[in-house]
Amino acid sequence: MPELPEVESVLCSLRDAVPALPGRVVNRVTVLWDGLLSNLSTEQFHDGLKGMTFSAIRRHGKYLIFALRKNGAGCRESFLIVHLRMTGRLYLVPSRQAVERHTRMTLWLDEDLALRFDDPRKFGRIWLVADPDQVLNGLGPDALTVTRDVFMARISATRRQIKPLLLDQSFLAGVGNIYADESLFRAGIHPLTPVSLLSERDLECLHGAVIEVLSEAVEAHGANIDGVFKEGGFIVSVYGRAGKPCFRCGSTIVKIRVAQRGTHLCPVCQPSV
Repeated sequence: MPELPEVESVLCSLRDAVPALPGRVVNRVTVLWDGLLSNLSTEQFHDGLKGMTFSAIRRHGKYLIFALRKNGAGCRESFLIVHLRMTGRLYLVPSRQAVERHTRMTLWLDEDLALRFDDPRKFGRIWLVADPDQVLNGLGPDALTVTRDVFMARISATRRQIKPLLLDQSFLAGVGNIYADESLFRAGIHPLTPVSLLSERDLECLHGAVIEVLSEAVEAHGANIDGVFKEGGFIVSVYGRAGKPCFRCGSTIVKIRVAQRGTHLCPVCQPSV
């Protein structure tokens, strides 16, 4: 946590707020934990952001990409890249709102607003770069928008087990442990199945399941698995439900280890091969 749907929920909350983040100017920067910054010192980060205006927000996989511009003499564009990792959150709040215990960074904006990054476990990371590819270059296509043809071409070039492949961000960006389990359940595929043993129909079904599961989770503002995304309303079918009955067939959901990750499945709906 968070995965693609939760990151999309954060994006929407910042883009659709009133007033929204796009159009806001950075007046000053406070970094409360230097380890948050991946490629610049605190001083360089402050100097690079001060006076910049947020112009747009987008997402690729689990990364948020904020475009910022500074007009006039010396016009330039920069990109703030944010990876929330396990417990990171971004909030647009009134600047007078008290700083929380786990706030790691505050961008003080015009309109008496502040963009805050909270992260209890300090795993989140931020970059300020001239080109997003400096950070995102190794990622595969976005899991929510990948086309059937691209998915089929990429997956047919490997013989790996299917769940570790889905977790590989260079194959597909945005799928983590929760939605890998949910997608494989939806497609009726055992997580340890080698890609070489899956038929074209199986792979097409999996592509559809990934898109379907992620779309439903985005609509539900993600999943509230560990209390980090309390607004999440996506109902999981297998993830975290070991020992409980399968919603589809009534069999007991089991938990195994795949690629060092806890993995949940229904042994009847997802038979091993």
